[in-house]
Amino acid sequence: MANIAVIGTGYVGLTTGAYLAHLGHSVVCADVDPAKIAMLERGEMPILEDGLEELVRSGVEGGRLRFVLGNAEAVSAAEAEFVFLCVPTPQSDDGSADLSYIESAAADIGPVLSSEAVVINKSTVPVGSTLVVERALGRGNIAVVSNPEFLREGSAVHDCLHPDRIVIGSEDQAAAIRVASLFSEIKAPVIVTDPASAETIKYASNAFLATKISFVNAVANLCEAVGADVRDVVVGMGYDKRIGFEFLKPGPGWGGSCFVGEESVLARRRGDRWARLLTFEELFAEVDRVGAVGWEVAAWAPGDPSPDYFPVRAFTARAYQGDIVDVRTKLGRRVTVTADHPFFVGDGFDHEPVAIRTAGDLTIADWLPIAQDGPIWLEGEVTEASPLDALDAAGVGREQVIVRLDAGQAAAMNAAIDLLPRPRRHDVARTKTLRLSECDALGIAPDGSTCATTTNGTYVPAVVPLDEHFWRMVGLYLAEGHVSVDGDRRRIAWSFHPTKEADLAEAVADYWERLGVKVTQRRLATAFQVSISSRILAAWFLDILGLGRTCYDKALPDIAWTLPEYLKRSLLAGLWDGDGSWSYVAGGPSVVLQYGTVSRKLADGMLRLLGDLRIAARLRVGRTAKSTVDTYWITISGADQVEDALWLLPVEEQVEVRRSLAGQAKRIAPTGYRRLGKGVVWARVTSAERRRFEGRVYSLEVAEAATVVTSFGLVAHNCFPKDSQALVRIAEDNGYDFSLLKGVIEVNDEQFERMTAKIVRLAGGSVEGKTVAVWGLTFKARTDDTRRSPSIEVIDRLRAKGAKVRAYDPAAKETPEGVERAADPYAACEGADVLAVLTEWDELRWVDFEKVAGLMVAPRIVDCRNLLDPAAVRRRGFTYDGIGRA
Repeated sequence: MANIAVIGTGYVGLTTGAYLAHLGHSVVCADVDPAKIAMLERGEMPILEDGLEELVRSGVEGGRLRFVLGNAEAVSAAEAEFVFLCVPTPQSDDGSADLSYIESAAADIGPVLSSEAVVINKSTVPVGSTLVVERALGRGNIAVVSNPEFLREGSAVHDCLHPDRIVIGSEDQAAAIRVASLFSEIKAPVIVTDPASAETIKYASNAFLATKISFVNAVANLCEAVGADVRDVVVGMGYDKRIGFEFLKPGPGWGGSCFVGEESVLARRRGDRWARLLTFEELFAEVDRVGAVGWEVAAWAPGDPSPDYFPVRAFTARAYQGDIVDVRTKLGRRVTVTADHPFFVGDGFDHEPVAIRTAGDLTIADWLPIAQDGPIWLEGEVTEASPLDALDAAGVGREQVIVRLDAGQAAAMNAAIDLLPRPRRHDVARTKTLRLSECDALGIAPDGSTCATTTNGTYVPAVVPLDEHFWRMVGLYLAEGHVSVDGDRRRIAWSFHPTKEADLAEAVADYWERLGVKVTQRRLATAFQVSISSRILAAWFLDILGLGRTCYDKALPDIAWTLPEYLKRSLLAGLWDGDGSWSYVAGGPSVVLQYGTVSRKLADGMLRLLGDLRIAARLRVGRTAKSTVDTYWITISGADQVEDALWLLPVEEQVEVRRSLAGQAKRIAPTGYRRLGKGVVWARVTSAERRRFEGRVYSLEVAEAATVVTSFGLVAHNCFPKDSQALVRIAEDNGYDFSLLKGVIEVNDEQFERMTAKIVRLAGGSVEGKTVAVWGLTFKARTDDTRRSPSIEVIDRLRAKGAKVRAYDPAAKETPEGVERAADPYAACEGADVLAVLTEWDELRWVDFEKVAGLMVAPRIVDCRNLLDPAAVRRRGFTYDGIGRA
């Protein structure tokens, strides 16, 4: 690991320093602003960037990241082998970059650099700036390397850790290799070239993206003129693999391809204790309840070693009537989507996708990815939990809970007993019990005690260790358990075979009795039952752990996705002990492991959890002769894979299976899938059948990964099709007239005028003296940065026409001069003549538009980002104008 100094703690510098520390290097970040350094030393972030605060905190707590005042001080404090220059290079009026900051920083550090140090320029600079840095250093023996950044605000941390490429420009090959070694933990192509080429790559990449954006804006204008819909035009263009979807849309938020409501996704919201496996219908109900900001879903970025959680950029739900496609694979994994939904497809030979194809166009020659080796949970292992968390769900007040105190708690009670009412003192001293509300009053934590309700004598532990024994017991409940309801009484029961599963019944009974819980065991006509009568435990199982009450609604607990591998094994082994089996194939010696359940959600979770453990199980769905519901059969096949999964079976059965497998003369790989690389296995499509559908469908935009891991681990494509002036100046300085890029800039500037004209037109032809409500100041959502913001460009034009502008933005650090800042979206709209949506903040989709309409002089919206559903807002009485929508 290397010693690194980072000069500048702005957007690029702070992100660079934090992620280099995350990679294990020792990093000292410097700035010349004392207030900013003081803020960082207090643990406060000077910028809003998703995931950055956590990364900085981790680096500081791990002793790998420090902050100092002064550039030379950072080099000395770090004993720097490498110095990253990450200072501003603001754009002048003529489009050229101001290099004074970078020259000053280089002059500061030059005298204190060791002769072996490498200076790495990460600032956005004109071609040829490596020579400028070399001159400013005043040292002829220091290697200067160009390493341009390609970070997108709002997803910079992810872009650092999952870059498309790493570009290094240097005339010194040894220095370039040393710099490349800093990123050895990053899986990305490394491009080593000369400095001029590296610097040009940065500008050319940004200019090409600007070209695509300006082009689609021009197409949107054409669509308005001829009566076309830009959404459909973009979809038709994007499926041409020579063009692609990325950056080919006038604004995010519109959707076409979608999932039906019963399909599922593993989702979490920032601040959640753990992830949840939710159907799309359930997820969107949660989004309606708590808002759309901060959600992440499990997704797989092609080329990544494993799936991960990626931010959701947009949610869309809509009524739909048309064709949907039931996609099935040889491995049995299945998903139902609209016919136009795209998938990454493979050829069965390469580990990378070879094409994007819609569901309606899939054939049996296509292979689809299935996620394996699930996302790593970084928040730490949860080692214990409290059934008392379920009191509200059980309808039990804290005054209704009796706490049986241990010796230490009893001593604490005696010391504070005078705080209790006099009539209670004798009883509690004699019984060594308190009401839970009394524990609260006396400051006595119930941890380590046992508790019962005042109407039920079954004591349960206040805290339960989440160890292997607990998770095996939970697995046995999911396989063999249920909760019965009799008035207010709740009983958890495990029902086993009357003679063949005595060991399982004993294991459950022993587990609870060791925790001091009263267990009832009885032999029934067709089963041997172990049961516990407890409202608290039943509510904990059902409402907190979410295990389900009957075989039809069983589900893995949400906490399962955070477990380390050995505990995931314990949970699955408990399930297999209860309802799993193994059998010979055609009399042996081949063997398969099998499990059956009538709960789709349990099958979905088990397949995903097995995938986390790198086991690709097969799924079969069907109905037995007398059943009225589908059964989901999970099968693990293939000798190597069966051997890897033998921990699912009891030890004596493992011995028998190993003996049988040892008799195989030849091991044949399981059919239906191929392991071609990390992260996913590939399963061949067996059918893609169309049928008519009428109902709601749901879409997600997961921009960075362009995928979502959906039902049974099957990976589907995103629902959404997925410094120019400086480059012109560089071209002019070198004798080239870059007329194409000049045209792109002209289209972009013209777009600001068109947006302003739309707002003026909808306001009645003039905004003089009128109030324009604006939603969004930042240049994009999920940042607090207003630099280069199209919103500000439009606002400036509106104010020049005499408009009064009142704006709302959830995060913008700055408010333009002369603009009134509103506390929320509704306050911005009070008395407004027209509303302009200028930044695509997800939370703006879910406001109460009937309330907004009532606040405005007239309900009129110009949606400059195509964020909203036009039909929905029009139903609420709005006059609506979007971009490129007829």
